Amino acid sequence: MALTFVLLMDPKVLSGLPFHEIAGLIFGVAILTHIGLNVRWVINTTMKIFNPKLPFKTRLSYLLNILLLISMSSIIITGIFISRVVFPGIAVNGNHMIRGLHNLAANVTLILVGCHLGVHWQWIKGVCRKIFKTKTGKWKKGVIASVILSIALLAGGIQWYSLSVQPTAGDFKQFAKKSDIHSFNSGNVNRSDFQGPPNGTFHGHNEGKFGDHGGRSPFLVIFQYLVIFAIIIIPVYFIDKRLLSKRRNQKSLLIKHNEG
Repeated sequence: MALTFVLLMDPKVLSGLPFHEIAGLIFGVAILTHIGLNVRWVINTTMKIFNPKLPFKTRLSYLLNILLLISMSSIIITGIFISRVVFPGIAVNGNHMIRGLHNLAANVTLILVGCHLGVHWQWIKGVCRKIFKTKTGKWKKGVIASVILSIALLAGGIQWYSLSVQPTAGDFKQFAKKSDIHSFNSGNVNRSDFQGPPNGTFHGHNEGKFGDHGGRSPFLVIFQYLVIFAIIIIPVYFIDKRLLSKRRNQKSLLIKHNEG
């Protein structure tokens, strides 16, 4: 989900708008599924949210999840209203405010996802240990080989998709009918510059804005946003670790004081 999200942060990668909108909808379904799988925790925590005995970390996780739900819902709703591929009939043409809200919600979500991962990084490390190591501390070579193979297949699939799929002139004309091209790209662009050759292959000098060729490398986008995630995750993880350690020490001193 994190890898899909970082690819969605740049609508110029892979096939451009078609990938951005279709993958965005799939990501939205995945988020709802994630919430559905944890709905019992959400209900129980909501009922105990005002209980002073509820751990601080649980409150923080709950707050992050609520904010993520709001920001993700904002992305999905505004995305539908500016859609050019999946919901062209619903799209509100020329509404820059909705597009601005869409971009703002995406940036806020990026920060919230980083904080979410940072708060749960200790748990992630524990799960990874269980997956890749046995109880005796030995590496599970079969699992490691499977993960490496999966990553290689995923990277190969992304590379093949980025080199093979590109929008046609006919596809572009269909998108252009819905609104002026500058509603998606910054600056004034002449539509005549985008007319493709007779065979329908889309080869304009700005084709990277709607397709992969001439656009940004998906691997560069993934690397860029993983670095951003790291910048957010590392301080959040250490702050959370320090606060948790401090609270444990206070609890330990309180127990000793009561026993004394």
